[in-house]
Amino acid sequence: MRNVDIVIIGSGIAGGLLARQLRLACPDLGVLVLEAAEAMEDYKVGESTVEVAANYMVRRLNLGTYLYQHQLPKNGLRFFFDSPGKDLPLPRMSEIGSDHMPFHPSFQLERARLERDLVAMNRAAGAEVELGAKVVDVAIDGGGRHKVVYEQGGERREVACRWVCDASGRRHVLWRKLGVKVHKETRLNTAAAWGRYRGVAGLDAVADPAWRSRARYTSRHLSTNHFMYDGYWIWFIPLAGDLMSVGVVFDKDRIGEGSGAALPGPRTRADFERFLGAHRAARELLEGAELEDFQSYAHLPYHADRYFSTDRYAVTGEAGAFTDPFYSPGSDFIATANEFITQMILADVAGDRAAFEEKVAAYDAYYRFKYDSTLRLYERMYPVFGSFELYRLKYLLDFNNYYNLVVWPFMADRVTDVGWIREELKFTDLVLRALSTMGEHFASLASDLRARGEYFAQNEGRFANGLNGVAQLETRLGPAIDERFRREQVDRAYGSVFAALVERRLGEQGLSDRARVVSELKLPQVLVFRDITPERLSRLLQRVAERITRELRDEFPDAGIERVELGADGEVSVTGLDAATAAHAAVLSRARALWDASAGSLAHVAL
Repeated sequence: MRNVDIVIIGSGIAGGLLARQLRLACPDLGVLVLEAAEAMEDYKVGESTVEVAANYMVRRLNLGTYLYQHQLPKNGLRFFFDSPGKDLPLPRMSEIGSDHMPFHPSFQLERARLERDLVAMNRAAGAEVELGAKVVDVAIDGGGRHKVVYEQGGERREVACRWVCDASGRRHVLWRKLGVKVHKETRLNTAAAWGRYRGVAGLDAVADPAWRSRARYTSRHLSTNHFMYDGYWIWFIPLAGDLMSVGVVFDKDRIGEGSGAALPGPRTRADFERFLGAHRAARELLEGAELEDFQSYAHLPYHADRYFSTDRYAVTGEAGAFTDPFYSPGSDFIATANEFITQMILADVAGDRAAFEEKVAAYDAYYRFKYDSTLRLYERMYPVFGSFELYRLKYLLDFNNYYNLVVWPFMADRVTDVGWIREELKFTDLVLRALSTMGEHFASLASDLRARGEYFAQNEGRFANGLNGVAQLETRLGPAIDERFRREQVDRAYGSVFAALVERRLGEQGLSDRARVVSELKLPQVLVFRDITPERLSRLLQRVAERITRELRDEFPDAGIERVELGADGEVSVTGLDAATAAHAAVLSRARALWDASAGSLAHVAL
């Protein structure tokens, strides 16, 4: 029987990147990768990476040169919004996107090529990679060496190892062998269908000069392009060479079978092509293109009860959990799991049992929290997707939180710091409540706007710069974390977006950029604001008025100010002074200045 230190089941992107990281971090340990496929040629979805995964590949795995030479740089996320009839031409669709490349890199990956190249790179780095090696049994021995049995070339083979890492994707090889249940997620009921097209001219082929100049001729083609609809979205992702990945993700409760929707979710190749053809922008982009292949998943999200064990086994990528492809989090989960696995193996090899057990417990708890928080991010989003007005605010909040709360700690190497994780986990309930509360507010406003006939009101002719919510983080992100600044950004993001929701829900024009209002809406106050009603707004404005009253009394101690009152449509009044006096005029002017002061709200920032 062969003996190695680490067996990785699967040489897809998760297993291939893990093997590379282990060879770089632990060059004295033997790594064996067992891949069931005879050749790495299978087309796989999940081409779009975002900043955590890109930082991991460039900084940790030293793949920057490779990615720029053999894959495509990504021009961020881009979103387009359509009419109720799905008949707007692309240049008339409202758009969220940048007018220049984002300040931190990300990439569009042609997965089969990357996975083939990783096999060659890992072999060159000293890892053993066996293709056509199907794992048929795994026996875990917490006190000794594990046994992995695989079939290759018609022969049955065995290998003993200290660590088993499962990167087998949705086959869940390790969990099936160990009897660990993989739970089908019920809080989010989504499915997907997708394929690759050859001969798509791409978004940059659209000749409209005003549309091209609006984004300063930056390449929309290189973006992960989302076409947004009520209950579903369509992606266009470019791949190296003459290929375009095109897919649909839909909420089965809103447009799937049994939903009563006029346009059912696509399940077959023919349904997929018909579905895309019902949308003018997608139809025109695909004119003359050829669909090369087609795949689908009947259900997307799932999770397990654990991911890492002190018995020296772990899972990474889709072998463990999956949420939803919106915002492209899959490769971020891979990066996080691989970082954890590497640190656990290093602690185990060092012989520090206490440190090893501490890491396993902290990493497993954090990974479960990461799944749950990501799931709640998507849980109520699908009813919001089709409205530019609503989704612009949702994206401001989500993008700010991603850069501030996810990207920054990863770049600063805090994610593997057990002490940092423990501190973060203290806020688990707060974070999950915040995600659920805001999701409820967005879904409720979406329902309200539908009832008013205003859901699609801003879906034509508008452009929002997608970098608005994170421009202030550009010079901050790096190896040093400023916790005070991070907290301020959380409050600013929630205050800005929630004030805009209140303004829209209650028709209080100008409310969302008033500094006095936004400052009262820090995250804890937002969580208390369970329902957006005139009564709750009245109580909020009363608190603001009381604060302004105290400030004016300090500033004008002899004026005899009784109170400041804030009325509808931004009206301000002051009582206790004779309205005919100069003192009243001065106090009233100052009160109005305090009330009218701009918050610099993220909902109003323009680049």
